[in-house]
Amino acid sequence: MKKIICVMIIGTLLICTFFAGCGKAEDGKVSDTNSNQNSGTNSSSNAGQTENNVESMITDASEKLSSGMSEASTDLGTAVSDVSNNLTNNNDR
Repeated sequence: MKKIICVMIIGTLLICTFFAGCGKAEDGKVSDTNSNQNSGTNSSSNAGQTENNVESMITDASEKLSSGMSEASTDLGTAVSDVSNNLTNNNDR
């Protein structure tokens, strides 16, 4: 009896999900949210501005990466020196 009830509940859930997918279809119209009237001239100037922004961001990222690598190298050198000194001091005891 429990199996029959479980099968009926599962069947009902499957039918409900099937009918949940049914609905009023969209008419297929796409609305343009871009309010530019002169899309040809604006798109070329926007492309140039976007290119400049990307170049600026790449330059900034490169400078930050270089600075970070320099700091990491300095920190690593200091850490290696400290470890070397500690090992030397421990071996002398």
